[in-house]
Amino acid sequence: MNWWGVYDLEPECWARWQIGPLTLFAQPKRHEWVFGWKAARDPLQNALSIDVPASTAPDPDDYTFSRYVVGKPHSHLELGPRLGDRPFIVRPVSELSLLAGQQTVLFVSTVVWIATYLNGSTDEPCALLEIPARRPSDTWFGPNTLQGELCYASRTSAHIDLDAIEPRPHRAVTPVEIRNLGSDTLPIDQLRVPIPALSLYHDQDNGLWTDTVCFVREEGDREASLTVPEASDHLPEERTLLAPPRAAVEAGTIVEAFSRFLG
Repeated sequence: MNWWGVYDLEPECWARWQIGPLTLFAQPKRHEWVFGWKAARDPLQNALSIDVPASTAPDPDDYTFSRYVVGKPHSHLELGPRLGDRPFIVRPVSELSLLAGQQTVLFVSTVVWIATYLNGSTDEPCALLEIPARRPSDTWFGPNTLQGELCYASRTSAHIDLDAIEPRPHRAVTPVEIRNLGSDTLPIDQLRVPIPALSLYHDQDNGLWTDTVCFVREEGDREASLTVPEASDHLPEERTLLAPPRAAVEAGTIVEAFSRFLG
């Protein structure tokens, strides 16, 4: 079962989605839409349920609410996953070093955002609420507080074995290919994954995937050239595009990929 798609909601009635740790309610009114949401403390909660129309309403004391005014009544609401709006910092499951002249593929998973749109039969979809299934914590990635960028920190680990990642309805898997062309060992303390530059897909089992990321580290550098190849052996052959990148990246872009982060 997947949770994304277009739903026909009844006026004045709540609809409810449970997507991993996120519980989301939506209610169409004559000239507005009301949303209520909360996230469980466990970021790896694996629940998935859809209740349209809902048999319950959100507790005003337990949920965050937002309202959107519309010019005319709408009953069709589209839900779709989006990747995060900042890079993610992930760690190997244990200390990891890549030997000189070697290459590897690490599989990481990151939380997705749930985007909502008004979807009429004749109008272009109109974006409304967009929230993460559970907001990641902020972290600074760079050698010091003056150089670097604000990123998200993820509890996920970087795994060499894809089977070590449990499929979850609110997380997408990214294959990260690393090539060490240097003559010395490359320690991978932290890994900066450029999530906004990637497309989002689903496979035949409704698992979520992103493009593959390829880092090539040259002699003596902590930096690496970054590419997002159009074809990849690390992705399912049968996959369907769900969302394009938030921000494109030029092939060969040099990035700080492996340095430690502060915060």
